[in-house]
Amino acid sequence: MVSFWCVYIPRFVLVYFLSAVAIAAYFYPGGNHLDASQQGYDFTINFLSELGFYNTLSGETNFLSAFFFNSAMFMHILVGVGFLMMPKLFNDNIYSYVSAWLGAITISISCVFFAGVGLTPGDLYFPAHIFAVQNAFNLVFFAYLFICLAFFFSSSSNKYTIGSIMMFVITISYAIFISDQQVIDPVNEKELFQEVVTTEVLRINAILQKLVTIFMNISLLMFSYGFADRIKRKGF
Repeated sequence: MVSFWCVYIPRFVLVYFLSAVAIAAYFYPGGNHLDASQQGYDFTINFLSELGFYNTLSGETNFLSAFFFNSAMFMHILVGVGFLMMPKLFNDNIYSYVSAWLGAITISISCVFFAGVGLTPGDLYFPAHIFAVQNAFNLVFFAYLFICLAFFFSSSSNKYTIGSIMMFVITISYAIFISDQQVIDPVNEKELFQEVVTTEVLRINAILQKLVTIFMNISLLMFSYGFADRIKRKGF
């Protein structure tokens, strides 16, 4: 049971997420925040959340893309449940056990917010969507810190501690970056958005989002291997 939730579920959600994003991007009709006439999805200028819009920025219905992307985000609920099993793997001592519980609770709440991203398409529920995004990232870097401490205080390989530190630095840097950005509703405040945001700024933000997403998916895979190692050591 522990292997199922801590090892296989994170890997399944990872594969589903990457597959769903690829499919959603393929079926995305087109449009970005500065150019409604754009054809298809551009990973260097469209945000991932745009895949979950009910209507694209070109004004077309986006049913298929929205279904795949939003369902992939909602799948993070399973990851949150899986991480609640994690403390069983770190009962070597009180320090690793408490750190594991803090990490498990924090990342589970973060996963609820990531699921909330899929339940609040940005073109329909922009304030709620931004609230979910910001809280998901604000919590996940705390979770990485606690998981890092859990690995550090346990008898695990140092590579998992080092990997966790790297993920913590990356996510906290991105959380600070997005918290400093001016939040403008690109749908209901389109004219203001286009006055303030340039193509270069849009590209930087969109590319950074993809890079952080890649690192977070790598971390999820890394944790699954770290948990598998702990399961082997514990004899579950």
